[in-house]
Amino acid sequence: MSTVSLSRCAGYDTDDVYDAVKRSIDLLGGMEKYVKPGMNVLIKPNLLTDSPPEDAVVTHPEVVRAVGRLVRKAGGAVWVGDSPGGYGKNIDQIFDKSGVRHIADEEDFELMKFTTATFVDGMPIAKQVFDADLVISIPKLKTHCVTVMTGAIKNTFGTVTGLYKAECHSRCPKERDLAGILVKVHSIVKPALTVVDGIVGMEGDGPSGGSPRAMNVLIAGEDAVAIDSCIAKIVGLEPLDLTVTKQAYEAGLGEADLSKIKIAGEGLDSFIAKDFKFPKTMPLRMIPNPVLRWALGFVGFKPYIDRDICVRCGLCRTACPVDCITIDESYCGIDCKKCIRCLCCHEVCPHKAISIRRNFLTKMVWG
Repeated sequence: MSTVSLSRCAGYDTDDVYDAVKRSIDLLGGMEKYVKPGMNVLIKPNLLTDSPPEDAVVTHPEVVRAVGRLVRKAGGAVWVGDSPGGYGKNIDQIFDKSGVRHIADEEDFELMKFTTATFVDGMPIAKQVFDADLVISIPKLKTHCVTVMTGAIKNTFGTVTGLYKAECHSRCPKERDLAGILVKVHSIVKPALTVVDGIVGMEGDGPSGGSPRAMNVLIAGEDAVAIDSCIAKIVGLEPLDLTVTKQAYEAGLGEADLSKIKIAGEGLDSFIAKDFKFPKTMPLRMIPNPVLRWALGFVGFKPYIDRDICVRCGLCRTACPVDCITIDESYCGIDCKKCIRCLCCHEVCPHKAISIRRNFLTKMVWG
């Protein structure tokens, strides 16, 4: 039986976060169960884009600090790394703005740039994943316009290096196909421990364009499928409503039956969010996959750049897998004829300059 621990935490005060993280991991047997003296431990937060922690786009640095301190207390050396949206070209800026560099300097953690890959079954996975003795994943509890939610399983996709992520989105812009890749990457990386930052999550058009939502929870466990199943329940869904969770469960990577998941700490029901807001793209999941491509011609969504907000940073253009975005001093726009609706541009924009627009029929059907 898989065990998932839940601890309440109302904010990001350093001591409060440390106590809540320690409590969550102690309920699983303590950090010493995972980390032995002399181990190199890779901590993998969600550092999606150039965004400050208060926007709830990235894993809060205080959670990274708390996990790192516990690793060090157990005798391990702490590495912190990610390959964010925009394919890592702005990683130094992200380290700075997310606050992760600040806590790394204060705590003497080593920051890692995922620039070198080891290929496993055709997937370029960051070399540090295999150089480390242990991987600890620290995702952010957020919505996602393609996969509905992003949590424990999807966070490991950030170990894929370089432009291969763009190729994945180009080949698999739809949820079902992308889910298969996410599950495959997770099966390769296999974090020994996952700690979800759900103190302040994100609802609406996540993973970067939504709104912060206080959830007051830290979720920890060894089984990412079980963790994502608990996240589904917290936001008002059933575990197998999430395609990524369903595919990972069917692949035997973890438990999705809540009756077979042991909840340690506070009860799951005490964290259920009322009126949780999902992405505008949620109605697309109601359309059967064989007719989805045809239906998109009538019931559709598309990304749109607000030229008054856009600062011309170019991250969206870098992230676009089909090269359909033009950015220059006088113009910014998306060629909708080439756009495959993967929403990578919306995902990485740190300024909320890219919104999701619905066509007339979509508004008529779903409001």
